[in-house]
Amino acid sequence: MIKLIDAARSLLEATVSSGATRVENIHGLVLDYARGYVEGDKEGVDRDSIYQLVRDITAELGGFADDVVDVGEDVRETIKRK
Repeated sequence: MIKLIDAARSLLEATVSSGATRVENIHGLVLDYARGYVEGDKEGVDRDSIYQLVRDITAELGGFADDVVDVGEDVRETIKRK
């Protein structure tokens, strides 16, 4: 039972850490886009740039999903070994 609790704790810690990092990255992407818009950088603010922003955010979300799966697999292997 202790190894299951330890595994759950590890999974939760790694997931929260990865999520926090990904959210920070997304905030940075949106901030960079907004700065270009507010500062009047018309070259940086067009249809293509918003689509690129969406692609970048989607990539971050996909990366987070990959992180969660990887951590889950690591935890499963750890439980098997104990």
